[in-house]
Amino acid sequence: MRNEHNTAIPETVLTEIEGLFRQILTKLEPYRVPLTAEERKEMAIIGDKTLAFLRKGKEFIDLYPDLVPVWLNKADFTVDFDDVYNILPVKNLADQTREAVYNIQYLAGSESYHWMLDYYHSAKQAAARDVPNAKVVAEELGKRFQRGRRTHRDKEEE
Repeated sequence: MRNEHNTAIPETVLTEIEGLFRQILTKLEPYRVPLTAEERKEMAIIGDKTLAFLRKGKEFIDLYPDLVPVWLNKADFTVDFDDVYNILPVKNLADQTREAVYNIQYLAGSESYHWMLDYYHSAKQAAARDVPNAKVVAEELGKRFQRGRRTHRDKEEE
C-alpha cells in the first residue's frame, strides 16, 4: 500500500485549529437551537430547488405583501430567510473543512490500520517460531479480531 499521508500535522497547528473551532461555536451559541436526528428528519431539505423557491417567494412577498396571510409573521420569515442565505458561505466553508478533516482522518487511519495489520501478522509468524515477546504482542493485538459477544463500547472503539 502506498503511503499518501506522510506529513504529520504539528500539535501546535491542531491546537490552534481546535481553538478556532471553539471561537466559532462561541460566536454561534446565541443562535444555536439543538435538534435531534428525528427532528431533522421531519424538516424540509434545503437544497438548490428549495433555496430558489424561497428567493422567488421573497420577491413575491415584497411585490405583493397584501397576499401574506394574517397568521404569518413577515418579520419571522425575514429572519429565517436572511439567515438561510447569509449562512451559506459559512456552511460551504464548514462543509469543505469537514471533508478535509474527515479525509485526513480516514486516510491516516486506513494507512495506520494496514501498517498495524502487517505488524500483527509479523508478530503472529514470529510467535509461531517462538521469537521472544512475539506471543504477547500477537495475543494482545489479536483481541481486536476475537469473535464473540461485542459490547456497545467495542463498536464505538472501532
